[in-house]
Amino acid sequence: MRGLPKLKVNFEYEKKQKEKAVRIPKAHTINLGKVRKIVLLFLIGLFIYFSYVLVLANAIAQKNKTLRATVTTLRKKLETLYYSSSDSNADSRSQQLGKYHTT
Repeated sequence: MRGLPKLKVNFEYEKKQKEKAVRIPKAHTINLGKVRKIVLLFLIGLFIYFSYVLVLANAIAQKNKTLRATVTTLRKKLETLYYSSSDSNADSRSQQLGKYHTT
């Protein structure tokens, strides 16, 4: 170990003065309770909205069902009038068919 040079280390340190922490002004913060309330209100709003949409969709489905039934009955009446032709009732038949056809 003769070949290694000796290192001189200075163990005298200057005492540093403590620097005062820089105070950063608080930004607008929302605490956890407010965030939970906002999320809860949002979820309640979504639940009410989807319930409303579900009720509207059900009403539209019922209306479509009644309209389909009405169209079916009218089609059956029209086919009965159209295919049951007799020469004696030609005027009344054309008047009845006139209700279903646009002119």
